[in-house]
Amino acid sequence: MKLLSRDSRLICELALLPPALLFWSILGAGALDNGLARTPTMGWLHWERFMCNLNCQEEPDACISPSFFSFQVHSKGLKLGIYADVGNKTCAGFPGSFGYYDIDAQTFADWGVDLLKFDGCHCDSIISLEDGYRYMSLALNRTGRSIVYSCEWPLYMRPFHKPNYTDIQYYCNHWRYFDDVYDSWQSIKNILIWTIANQKELVEVAGPGGWNDPDMLVIGNFGLSWDQQVTQMALWAIMAAPLLMSNDLRQISSQAKALLQNKDVIAINQDPLGKQGYCFRKENYIEVWERPLSNLAWAVALRNLQEIGGPRFYTIQVSSLGQGVACNPSCFITQLLPVKTQLGFYEWTLNLKTRINPSGTVLLRIER
Repeated sequence: MKLLSRDSRLICELALLPPALLFWSILGAGALDNGLARTPTMGWLHWERFMCNLNCQEEPDACISPSFFSFQVHSKGLKLGIYADVGNKTCAGFPGSFGYYDIDAQTFADWGVDLLKFDGCHCDSIISLEDGYRYMSLALNRTGRSIVYSCEWPLYMRPFHKPNYTDIQYYCNHWRYFDDVYDSWQSIKNILIWTIANQKELVEVAGPGGWNDPDMLVIGNFGLSWDQQVTQMALWAIMAAPLLMSNDLRQISSQAKALLQNKDVIAINQDPLGKQGYCFRKENYIEVWERPLSNLAWAVALRNLQEIGGPRFYTIQVSSLGQGVACNPSCFITQLLPVKTQLGFYEWTLNLKTRINPSGTVLLRIER
């Protein structure tokens, strides 16, 4: 009876994931050792764009249909994610998994679920919250099915005490660490500000099998300008963040679609070295981010924080990029965003001059 009463809540969070991006191989991992999420998870998540609107009869363009089954999703070459909560209720008030972790985990496995997003509402104590997240991780593994485990553990711990990210990465494949993203530029900026302020502890725990999750991509919706969409895509790639879109794919513009499908940017996000990038310089309203990549390559993002006036030029010494080794003694630099351009070879002693639009970002790939 308990299982039947909770079926309705499970359609209120759906993730569709490309199969090639959930790696089943059993490899050694510094994070959750279930062999999954060797690179950041990619896919589509309906929550920010559609929330829990199930009224498809009256609002067909603003709802999420409940008629999804795992065999339908799998038949299209995709994988299926589902939503539940560590507490007595979900954030929307549907039944939670508290006290039923083993039953729910086995049910998800029987349904053919490939990812569980586990929220943290309505938990009566910090101990219950932490123990619940740990227990569900073990319960999922006991089912014998490969299920990526997406936690919101640190988000719900922050109001009480500093999260232990080492503990969290032992149990989760990725974990939300900041507030829900909204379809607004201010929301994106708030996520980036908090990430930079806490990047020292965040960067060191990210890697194959476990990733920091700054929340969904809102590219293709209503709230971001083109340059701001470029900024989110570029910096989510630099941060090795899960790339979970939340948008209406039936109505997305060709420009936003091309950005989300940009293979060069996705390659940075999915780089097998698995190192998260970081902001290493902020001067004159310009942020400089960098991320080490495999084969001695680096990704660099230059973000214009100034939101008044026109594009700004910024010059940086090539010798300062990639911890001083990316272009020693020389390198080839390609601009990937906002427009792909081969900038050519640069000697270690040269300067690089870029043009960055207000609230925009230039994303570079540097190869030796």
